Amino acid sequence: MVIQTGLLLSFLSLSRAISISVPGPAPSNASKYVDPDFPGLAFEQASLVEYFQNRDGSFNNFSQNLIDAIFNRTGGTPLIRLGGTSADYGHYLPDQTTPALPRAEADNYQDIGNTTIGPAYWELTKSFPNAKFIIQLPMAISNVSEAVAWAKSAAEIIGMDRIQAFEPGNEVDMYPDPQLMPPIYQGRLNNETYVGNFTKYAAGVADAVQLPDGPFFQAFDTALHTLHVPTCFDLGINRNNIVKTVAQHYYQTNGGGASDLATGLMNHKAIAGQLDLFRPAIDYLAKEHPDIPYVMSEVGNSLNAKHDYDYQATLGSALWQVDFQLYGLTIGVAKFNFQQIMHSGFDLWLPVDSAGIPAQVFSNFYAQPFVADFVGSSGMTQVAQLTATGAGDNVVAYGAFVNGQAERVAVVNLNYWSSVFSDGPRSNVSISVNVPESVGSVVVGRLASPGGASAHADTMTYGGSQWTYDSLGQEVKNVVNDTQVLLVQDGAVVVEVLDSEAVILQLNGP
Repeated sequence: MVIQTGLLLSFLSLSRAISISVPGPAPSNASKYVDPDFPGLAFEQASLVEYFQNRDGSFNNFSQNLIDAIFNRTGGTPLIRLGGTSADYGHYLPDQTTPALPRAEADNYQDIGNTTIGPAYWELTKSFPNAKFIIQLPMAISNVSEAVAWAKSAAEIIGMDRIQAFEPGNEVDMYPDPQLMPPIYQGRLNNETYVGNFTKYAAGVADAVQLPDGPFFQAFDTALHTLHVPTCFDLGINRNNIVKTVAQHYYQTNGGGASDLATGLMNHKAIAGQLDLFRPAIDYLAKEHPDIPYVMSEVGNSLNAKHDYDYQATLGSALWQVDFQLYGLTIGVAKFNFQQIMHSGFDLWLPVDSAGIPAQVFSNFYAQPFVADFVGSSGMTQVAQLTATGAGDNVVAYGAFVNGQAERVAVVNLNYWSSVFSDGPRSNVSISVNVPESVGSVVVGRLASPGGASAHADTMTYGGSQWTYDSLGQEVKNVVNDTQVLLVQDGAVVVEVLDSEAVILQLNGP
């Protein structure tokens, strides 16, 4: 750690000047208190097996350590969603001894219509006793009994105390699958027919399973904007007080490669513009149903047909993930579940060797300890976007206010630079940060790589640390020494942030 005075030397020809004023008390546009459970996970149905279990059937400590590295920072409970399209068309076979079939690998897509699970699937959850699970139930299958079989078996084996919610249906606004049509499977749904089906399936589960008091179902889990949340509430989706959360799925792009990283993912206007589409539903719930959180229950950076790690698993994609979450918190998104599928390119880590690809931590994982540290473990943190004068569109600042007072600032520099693809040297922004009078010093931690936006996890660090398969997902500290302590002078510090880099400023007392 290097201690310096508040003014750093700027790279004059390459530096752009920005100013940020950090208010002492939380501003009026600050979010609600952020739930320490907010940085959740989601696993495609069959993929869970590999994430929780090694090839020899032993417990996957690699996954456990990485999950702990996130939630030890917030003090929250890992909320893990199990499901996806494969689950919505899947079947529970009580005599099946294998947890899930077919087995998920890095080179195969989930098998829609042919995925089956048995009792051993739910047994996997016992390896993670500190987690709670959101159990998706098949609603694409038009027979309610299939959903009931999933709910009953999950309740018996997992235990209701470790089930966060039941979730009937997945991306119901995309029914029907062109290969799986009525009458065995659902047809196209509108607001009215969705509410009718959701409440019917929820009632079937409630009749078969002893549910806790209060709402216990996650609703919507939609992919598009064709179902209207206020209309569905008017139609009675929550008439019997059954809706615990309203959920939406989110992917920033539908495809892309290395040449699209700057415009596809490292683009704050695109991130904010797409998230703002959800604000009417978020604002409606906040006003009319303030006890029902709005969550992003399945998140990935891009729906590429096949994984493209040069687009989906880079420092640039990790910076997207930071900005996506922080902006999402400011507009009222309560929680996120980042999707893990063995074949996808947006995963946080690959838990086992698969299809010639070694088990490893991907770049996107690094966003999670960063955001977790920014929010912290108090349970009393509010997040607000701060004005960054002179920043342009792609340098974004956020404040974390704990018990109403400023404690941390995050700056995300989404300007693209790559040691492989960019011409010329790397630029930076020189940020004059005006801090409250009570602040005497600032500790600066960085999410960075010398390779810039196109770098992969092997050259990335956060706070000087790395997480690797060689360390079995445990933090390896002091890989680089890039943490700084800046002393406040004249009420300000100046921080240099390279293009394609993010920093957290911890505001400390005198």
